[in-house]
Amino acid sequence: MFAKKNLIAVAALATLAVSAQAQSSVTLYGNVDAGLAYSKTKQGGVSNSTTSVESSVLTDSFFGLKGQEDLGGGLKAVFKLESSINVDTGSQATGNFFGKNAYVGLAGDFGTVKLGNQESLFKNEAAAFDAFGSSRVLSVSTNLFTGISGLGGSWQNTIGYTSPSFSGLTLSAQHSAREGNTGASAVTVNGGATAVAANYTAGALGLSAVIGDVRSTNATAAAEQQKAWLLGASYDFGVAKAFAQYGQNKFEDAAGADNGKAKFFQLGAVVPVTQAGSVHASYGQVKVEDIKARQFSLAYHHTLSKRTSVYAGVTYIKDDILGRVVAEELAIPYAGETKTTAVAVGLRHAF
Repeated sequence: MFAKKNLIAVAALATLAVSAQAQSSVTLYGNVDAGLAYSKTKQGGVSNSTTSVESSVLTDSFFGLKGQEDLGGGLKAVFKLESSINVDTGSQATGNFFGKNAYVGLAGDFGTVKLGNQESLFKNEAAAFDAFGSSRVLSVSTNLFTGISGLGGSWQNTIGYTSPSFSGLTLSAQHSAREGNTGASAVTVNGGATAVAANYTAGALGLSAVIGDVRSTNATAAAEQQKAWLLGASYDFGVAKAFAQYGQNKFEDAAGADNGKAKFFQLGAVVPVTQAGSVHASYGQVKVEDIKARQFSLAYHHTLSKRTSVYAGVTYIKDDILGRVVAEELAIPYAGETKTTAVAVGLRHAF
């Protein structure tokens, strides 16, 4: 009788353990990407070249923890902690350990509400409609638009919301709080940032729009305010998936004076050439008044398994903006536009 009761107790505990495991889960995951790169930069007749091992050439390198707990009634608690890493040095890619994402939230039929450090809607929307995602080397949208002046990256002190899908339409919003910052003066504006986005998917078609007002994303005062928007579209033709983006970013100082407007566009495609391989291509331009920066990227990506792949790529950047800005800030002669060519081969593994 005693043995029988023990068996019943063990069975009950096992049932409870299985039930608890089903109600909550934690997953360790990430991506490791490193490549051997050669780059050459030329400005004003002076050339410099470098051979190096680079991180995140094709895809972001990071590791993360995410999980959820079933609270009953269709309600779930969720969390995500993600840290960007430099594979070439083993260091953090951002100033904070979980600088990519660090949030907790609730999800249900109403959508998902998240509190904490979160990747910006501008970064996510740009990556979704660029043939190279958010690659630090090859992505045109990252290098020419969202990677400039805080639009991309992650926003601190943020509340975010993502709606459920309404027949393919998903709405998102996020606000980075200034947290009582009163440091604004005649030459600065209070911190804080707000963005809203809409995504629509119908079969092979994808559309997106994001608009935002960005001063700072870490609760500090800022020297200027940005009013930006970005449109994206994609269509999968089967033989190729095409991408297009167009956006603008208007800069204003603390007094509301116009500090310039950046106009951006990007066109790209991913073309499967074998069952395991695809060619990625992207071209884009950002223009501030009559000054331009342009980038063209081309790569071949070959999957070895579900989680491991190799790639080879090249990018060319012709930039007339950076040289002028540096010359103006340092009060030195303008040396002419900068031309950079980079070639890389690498390996990535997702886990």
